[in-house]
Amino acid sequence: MIPVQLHEFNSHMRRKSDRYPVVRNGIFLVKSGEFTYQDKAGESIILTSGDFLLYSSGDISKIDISSSTGNFTAESLVIDSSIFQRFISYSNAEDHISSTRESFIFNQSDTNLVSLLSLLKEQLSDNPSPDTVEFMTLAILSEMVHQHPELLDFIHRISVLTISQQLIRYVEQNIASDLTIDTVAPKLGMSPSTLKRKLQSDKLSFANLVKVKRINHAATQLRVTRKTITEIAYETGFKTAAHFSTTFKAVTRMTPKEFREQIQL
Repeated sequence: MIPVQLHEFNSHMRRKSDRYPVVRNGIFLVKSGEFTYQDKAGESIILTSGDFLLYSSGDISKIDISSSTGNFTAESLVIDSSIFQRFISYSNAEDHISSTRESFIFNQSDTNLVSLLSLLKEQLSDNPSPDTVEFMTLAILSEMVHQHPELLDFIHRISVLTISQQLIRYVEQNIASDLTIDTVAPKLGMSPSTLKRKLQSDKLSFANLVKVKRINHAATQLRVTRKTITEIAYETGFKTAAHFSTTFKAVTRMTPKEFREQIQL
């Protein structure tokens, strides 16, 4: 599995809300237009063309995008938490500087970082080796921390996933599998009763979380592919197309067929 994924965004794309979003961390770069948001510290951050920064999606709120040319474009390099954990294991604990600041903006004048990012994106476009991608990403993080040592505190924080985040991530990565609390709990290193108790403390239900994640995944497949409803049902973890249709309608108030027809209008 490639530990970094490149995603592109523009002002014509609708942001899809997710009832149980997995926190994604990585590098966000504005190619054109302006991106404004509020970070975890409550500070209003403005990114303009060429600006980029290390981010955690769970810390971002009050997003606004604009462009004088009529089209906002951006890229996100979503980095697997294992790379942040690896980076922390390589770093010097004595360099861990506490900071109340959350956002550190870089731009095109940071030539070393720009060059490393360009090389990484080239690798991602050409059937890359996971090890190569990991080493290049570690080099980028190292250069970022070299310029802003306080970033190490931020990386420490985002490298640790809560139990709920670990579960959401596991479900997303194994959406087609038979997911029960008895089979998933050991994968997260705990007993079913412990997992249930930790989810209850976050006011979450295992069964409902899995159901909503399956439907969210299916909705995306209905939206962006031409797969049949039956194919999507099986690939999303449902044993029959009928059960899939019933569950889909219970969550979205539309059958899969009605949902697809609405998207095509």
